[in-house]
Order: sequence, then C-alpha cells, then structure tokens
Amino acid sequence: MRNVLLVSLLCLAAIFNFAAQEAPALVLLETAIGSQPDGFGGEAPVVIGEVFNHGAEAYKNISITVEAYDADEALIGEGFGFLVDACGTALLDFALLPGEVQPFSAPFELFAAGDVASVRVHAAAEAEAPVWPPQIDSPAVQLIARGEVVMLEWLDEDTLIYGIGCAGSVFTELDWRRYSVADHAVSEIEHPAAAMVTAEMIERSDAALITQAGEQDPALFYGSRMTFPPRARRIVYQNDLHTIFSAEPDGSFKRLIHDRLHQHSLRGFIWARQPGVFLAYYFGSYGEPVYYFTADVAGRMLMGRLEELSPSLTVPGLSADGLSAVVGWRREDVSGYYLDYAFGGSELLFEAELPGNNSPAPIIAGDFVYVIQPADGAAMLQCFDRRTRELATLTALPLRLTREARAWSWLSPGASKLAVAMNGPEGGLWLMALAGDCRAQ
Repeated sequence: MRNVLLVSLLCLAAIFNFAAQEAPALVLLETAIGSQPDGFGGEAPVVIGEVFNHGAEAYKNISITVEAYDADEALIGEGFGFLVDACGTALLDFALLPGEVQPFSAPFELFAAGDVASVRVHAAAEAEAPVWPPQIDSPAVQLIARGEVVMLEWLDEDTLIYGIGCAGSVFTELDWRRYSVADHAVSEIEHPAAAMVTAEMIERSDAALITQAGEQDPALFYGSRMTFPPRARRIVYQNDLHTIFSAEPDGSFKRLIHDRLHQHSLRGFIWARQPGVFLAYYFGSYGEPVYYFTADVAGRMLMGRLEELSPSLTVPGLSADGLSAVVGWRREDVSGYYLDYAFGGSELLFEAELPGNNSPAPIIAGDFVYVIQPADGAAMLQCFDRRTRELATLTALPLRLTREARAWSWLSPGASKLAVAMNGPEGGLWLMALAGDCRAQ
C-alpha cells in the first residue's frame, strides 16, 4: 500500500498544522510568497521554500499544493508545485534522503476576488527505503563542499574559487567560495571580476542588445555566459543571436569570433592551458551530440567552424594550443576516445564505454589524458598514457550522474590536483591529488 505523508503549513500567520502525526518526517522551512513570470508577460504568485526530511525513510514523488484564503476563510486561489533544483527545474524522478533539504516552488492562481490573508501549503510524498549516493573511502578523494557547484577557477596550485548555483547562470549570479588546500579553509567571497561588470560595461559590449530592434534589454546579460578567462585579458560572451564575441574587460573593442549559432545551445567554455585559448561546446538535452569549436580571444578560429567539425558523443577535451581535441565517437562499431586534429585526421586513443554529455570533458596534460567514465557501475577516474598506450584506473569517484545532473573537472596549473564538481541535489566539489602520470597517488 502506498505510504503517503501529508504536511500542512499556515504560513502567513506562522501557525503550523501537521496532519496525522505529532512529529512529521517532512518539515517545510523558509516558506514565503513571491512572484515569477507567468509566460504572458506578467507576474504570477508563487510559494517558495524548502522541504527538510528529518525521518529515517526517503520520500519520492513529493508534490506541493497551495490553497489561498481571504480573511473570511473563503478559498480564493490554488496551485501546485514540486521540489526544484538550483535552476528552478522540477525534480520529478527524485527521492529526498533522510537529513537532506531541497527547495520547492509552487505557483498558484487566484480565481476569486479578494486579498490573500493566509496560505496553506500541503506536501504529499511516498516513502521508500533510502538509496544513498556512492561513498568513496579513499585518501585520494577529498570532499571540499556540498551543493550545486557549477564553476571553478584555480588561482594557483593551492588555491581555488568555486561558484554554487544554477548551471548556465552568468558568474555574477553564483555564490562564490575560496578554498585553500594548505589549511582547508573555506571563505565566502565575491568573484574577483564581479566589480567590473557594470551597466556601462554591459551596454558597451552589446551583451544585452536586442539585435533586431537595436534596443537594450538588461535581462539578456544573464544568458550571455560572459566569462573572464584565466590568464587572459579579453572577455568572451554570446549575444541574443548566440554569436560569440570577445571584448576588452570594459566591453570595448569587440571582435566577432563565431556567428550563425542561433540554433545551438551554448553549455560552456573550456579554457586551455595556453592563455586565451578556449573550446565552446553546445548540446540540447541529455544524450544529444555535442557540437564545438576552438578559438582564442583574439578572434582566431583554431580547428575550424562548428559546422565543419564532427560532433562528439561526449564533451570534448582541449589540447594546450587548441589545435586538437579529445572526442568521443563510435565508428564501425568501435566506441572510444579519439584525438581529432585541426589540420585533418584523427587517431583512436582507446576503446571505451562512453559516458553521456553530462560527464566531465577529458583533460589533456602533456602525454596523459584523464577521463571520467562509467566502469563496473561507478564513475572512474582513468588515465591514458599516449606513449605506452596503456589505460590505468586511478580511483572511483562519488558521482551519480543522472539525466538531470552534470559534472565538470578542472586541472590545477601545475597538474598536481584535479577538482571535480557536480550539480543537482547530490552535487558537491571533490579534490584529487595526481601523481603527474598514470599512477594512483
């Protein structure tokens, strides 16, 4: 029989009414009424908050219903919602584990005249035995942070900064932290380049320009993916037509890098070890091929335009000079990683069961190629030595990648450490020490 738990909250009056139990396993926290775009150019009311599971079971199929009442206790509005991730996307195939907290969003509609005096929020859920994420008992894998870590920059070999929030958000919208490897200290910071993003800079760069109308729309900036690259002066971003530009940090002296990309969805930039060289990669949803191109901030295309390159089944990894990339292909029933060259030709590095486009891109570090791919039901960090043609498994990783979760990795400047992050409810940041070759540390 389905085990359903109901929780009620009278939020405006701060009176909590829980159905059927004195200590319900699900508790609604930080509940408030806000507004969100309604799809018709207006605003719709929405109840937002968090659901905390302090029981011993996991809860799936969590649904949130909203009832709005006037001062006479007449029902004047109703709504429905779900648990959501950092981007506000509903988590439909998800179980809230014991001790975990997850945000929810429940828009509601007022169908009768009157002022809202109180709102009752109900959570319905189905209990099941908890299935915990993989735990890695290895001194080589260190947990740095929990949360949806979606960006990271190495400041030096022992210091990094990372951003928590929605994947796809411009960097100024993330919550940033600084981490010191030496003393494991974590501190809240503002991104070092945040102060440079001013209204004048955005207008000068045309990152918020409606191309066809010639007018500015400040909201367009948030989809620009504007990036201040490491070890390079010029910034990179896209406009409303998804055309890629670079510019000076103040938005001046724009240079066109790649156009005719309006039908593609930019997912991010990967920066090469050579300053100013990057790979831009594009895909739609989970399981779709990954399109890409490589260029530098001066505007030079390095491997050809996006439409000239064969799409990869995985997010490509970039060489130091941007003239080659490690891609995932299936050719003549051979699935594996290939090194694709700018001036034609490619070579098979090794056969592999390829992950999806939600897995981190391979990392090229001299003669070594680091990949994270599924093996024996787990995510494994592996290293391929291009000289000996041998593939070594270094360690398992605590990643449970789903259709809704993605992961990224970043090699430290001296190639002695690898940071791996994942978004979604089980997201976090992990750090691994590398031996500098294909041996386990």
